[in-house]
Amino acid sequence: METRRSLSVDIGSQNTRAWLFEQREDGFVLVGSASSETSAAAGEDIRGGVIQALERLQEKAGLRLLDLKQKLIRGAEGVSVCGLSLSAGKPIRTVLIGVSDTYSLAVLRRLVSLFYTDVVLEIDLQDDLNATAQLEKLIHANADLFVTAGGVNDGAFRPVRAALDNLRVVYQSLPRLIRPQLVYAGNEALAEYAREELDAGEDFHSALNVQARLEAESLAAGWPAMLGAFSRLRRQQLTGLAELETEWNCTALPSAFAVSRIVRLIDRMNPEGKGAMALDVGCNSTIVIAARGDDFIGAISHPPISAQVGKETSRFSTLPIDATTAAAYMFNKKLHQAFLPATLEDLAIEQAWTRVRLHYALRRTRELFPWFAYDPEMGLLEPYEPVLLSGESLVRVPAAQQTLLMALDGLRPHGITTFAMDKDQLLAGLGSLADKEPLLPVQVIDSGVFANLGTVICADAPERAAKRVLTLEIDRGEGARENLDVRKGEIKRVETAPGTSTRIYLSPGELTDVGMGLPGLGGWVTVPESEVGTVIDARGRPLDLPDDMNKRSEAFYNWLWELGG
Repeated sequence: METRRSLSVDIGSQNTRAWLFEQREDGFVLVGSASSETSAAAGEDIRGGVIQALERLQEKAGLRLLDLKQKLIRGAEGVSVCGLSLSAGKPIRTVLIGVSDTYSLAVLRRLVSLFYTDVVLEIDLQDDLNATAQLEKLIHANADLFVTAGGVNDGAFRPVRAALDNLRVVYQSLPRLIRPQLVYAGNEALAEYAREELDAGEDFHSALNVQARLEAESLAAGWPAMLGAFSRLRRQQLTGLAELETEWNCTALPSAFAVSRIVRLIDRMNPEGKGAMALDVGCNSTIVIAARGDDFIGAISHPPISAQVGKETSRFSTLPIDATTAAAYMFNKKLHQAFLPATLEDLAIEQAWTRVRLHYALRRTRELFPWFAYDPEMGLLEPYEPVLLSGESLVRVPAAQQTLLMALDGLRPHGITTFAMDKDQLLAGLGSLADKEPLLPVQVIDSGVFANLGTVICADAPERAAKRVLTLEIDRGEGARENLDVRKGEIKRVETAPGTSTRIYLSPGELTDVGMGLPGLGGWVTVPESEVGTVIDARGRPLDLPDDMNKRSEAFYNWLWELGG
């Protein structure tokens, strides 16, 4: 059988990662991975970082991937299929134009949420702005991308046509080299008018109506057009990208969008319909993506650095660190993204900030998707199985227990949740290959490439502190059984034996909810082997932290100790 290899590369703001997959008799497997520093800074050719990553990858894999001219070897002797994703590049300055804030503008915010955009202006066509005032705002926006929607199919014509007329003036008035990309995803009866009126050639991207009926939203209808606009913009902005895409015969996807493909795939692979979620905390951005059936949620956030954020970070630190010190560290990290924690204090701030970034990202996701079952105080109100953790801030951590506690404090789930870790940060890499090798991500996921970090059982109880809220009967097989009592405010861990599953019977207190449907309802659960084990979180929601800085740090230290870290 001819060896078939697939290569995927993700170009991030700080790091460029490469993965090599090989098709064998039992399916595709991950052969190796490598990374290098991204070379896109200061206008440098992105291919420099890519070549360096591939040189390291071929050394690790024991295969020759590059020829003497540093070109990728293709075909039977090299790579058959390539995938490319990226989050590098400045945020895309974006203008949204919609018929109303409640409908089309809200949909457009969700549509652009996975494409590394910075929305600098929104035009509500129901506002009292006259055409001249609207035109002035559009001109001064200095935007890279204009996205227009509005009107159900065969609905509003006049305001959309007026907006398109203004867009034409803005587009035609700019020099060709700096003209923006134009996406139209509104009333389909006006699609051809938009194409002819704007006369933007390849800068125009038409989509099906993202809101064909008032209560029928379809972000997927707008994704092809957004992908086209994203690709053209990044080719203009990133030196070497166009040449790389041509050589590799692929088109770069936004990294977050590539991740969303895999989250949706995992959801479809789950026969019980429990949904799937991914949390990716990278050097520069935080990605939240969740899927359950037809419901999809996805957003990228960039938390601000301020005195308030410093205060929040200080509150979640495992060491007693004041808000000023925390804010100073974060400002320095923003200027020097490659900086690694050099002291225990640095590490404590880094991990506390990761918790805050998760809080901010989840709040931002809730703002964009009002039906997302998340409360800033109570945490994630509906479970997802599994929750995948990825990104430098969650993966490159000294101990798995620290990763799990950060995710648990950031997400604050209810019920029973399984956390898995994407140690090789594969999500984007698998996503960029999903359309070319549909079996590859399925088979690689089935091979166990995501490490089972731990199963968390949250015991929500209104009882007073120190009162027993849950009793566990732990069945390890062959007659070996033990009991464990859990009190309000505690974290407990049950170790899982290698290569086995553990059965646990949950006996909650009358008012304790462990995710079995009703408070006081318990039953058997089977938990698989995992790195940390099964964690019982009875700290309650909202998470009650001491006001005193030293007592807070002591509480975090004790919780981490209980997890074995």
